[in-house]
Amino acid sequence: MEPVCQLPLAAAAAATEAREAAIGRTQKFFVFISGADAGDQESVCFCTEERDWMNLPELVVSAVAEIALRSDVTDYIRLRAVCKPWRVVAKADPMLMGMDPRCFPRNWDIIDEGARREKTRFMHTLTGASIWLKIPPDYGEVIASAEGCLILASGRGCEQKLRLFNPVTRAVADLPAVPCGSKIISAGFIYDGEADADPSVVLCAVDPIQRIVYYKPGDTVWRIVDDEEHGELVPYSGGGLSVRGRFYVPTPTGNLRMLEPRPQPHLVYVARQEARHRCGSCFGVRSSLEDDGDGQMLLLRFMADNVEVFMVDFSDDKGSLTLVEDQEDIDNCFRPLLALGSMSSG
Repeated sequence: MEPVCQLPLAAAAAATEAREAAIGRTQKFFVFISGADAGDQESVCFCTEERDWMNLPELVVSAVAEIALRSDVTDYIRLRAVCKPWRVVAKADPMLMGMDPRCFPRNWDIIDEGARREKTRFMHTLTGASIWLKIPPDYGEVIASAEGCLILASGRGCEQKLRLFNPVTRAVADLPAVPCGSKIISAGFIYDGEADADPSVVLCAVDPIQRIVYYKPGDTVWRIVDDEEHGELVPYSGGGLSVRGRFYVPTPTGNLRMLEPRPQPHLVYVARQEARHRCGSCFGVRSSLEDDGDGQMLLLRFMADNVEVFMVDFSDDKGSLTLVEDQEDIDNCFRPLLALGSMSSG
């Protein structure tokens, strides 16, 4: 039996409306598809006078489906629900694709984690739209999330069981148990681009000691990531942030490192503070990473009563950290996050 998508009734209504719109409307129109031919030139598809959406050229439906899957898996699921001809063209079924990173609901964040009901509310970080999705109670409590997927833990102490769960496609994968007593503070993924292979999973843990652990599909235990530099432990601060198959970790003083899985999992520096912004000591200093909700990574450094905001830029071969000094620019950086917070509390 084919799995059923747990999207809200609004999605089904939208699909029904689209099917009804496919009947009896007329208008001449053209469809332009950039880079659709062998010469990477714009192609023009002439469609019949009848606006017969169910019989759109396969090239058009395929292009739209590719864009939808790349931007938001929920849009792709809705597209496949419109009619059978579209579903035939959009062959990839997210419900049968397991932990394929292409199906991660990246822009959907869980709301009210501590108040689990029959269904849990998720909110889109860019649009503010919300959907209600079911998380099986026996999966346990949500202890971390990454790129829209959830890490859940059930059981107690050394008998604790971990699961990786995609709340939109309902794909689930068991993970090895972490060392007894560890507290997970963040999670992430490692994969190449939009590869269709299952991703590796990264966890930042504290208590009894700080460690970053790494799991590759097929492993039976977590591997500890090498986080030393010149034989000395370099502490991390505030967990890490997963961004499309890359996992970034800040140091307390505001430098940025990334997990490199080969040849053995280890951390490498990808951006360092300029000389004028460096801290001589990490005492009383901590840093964290945030996504501003619009694709921009921010590094926050907390010192006494002062908070500094740095924009992370990877446009050059060497990453850079730029201090945001204007208060209006700082407000603009956090406006999407503040708007999301106000909607979630309403």
